[in-house]
Amino acid sequence: MTRLFKIITNWFKIQRLRFQMRPARLKRAIKKANRLHERDGKRYRVFFFGDRYHVWNRMEIRRRQASGLLKRSKKAGEDFDGICFHDTNANKN
Repeated sequence: MTRLFKIITNWFKIQRLRFQMRPARLKRAIKKANRLHERDGKRYRVFFFGDRYHVWNRMEIRRRQASGLLKRSKKAGEDFDGICFHDTNANKN
């Protein structure tokens, strides 16, 4: 009975994650990043952490590193570019 319970629980977790990663939420986060970039000119990135999309700039990434939520050994510009869904400076030359 416990194996069946684990299978059902995992199925619900996958469905919940699929619901929270839906394209509409990603588009909303991208619009927010672009709007913030136009307003203050800073570089914003869209990440998926903690079952939701986050729009962070370099200072917010460093703040999360200082609080222990993200690894301090990672660089805000180099290492996080590989895992972001959208970067406001990606198309800039």
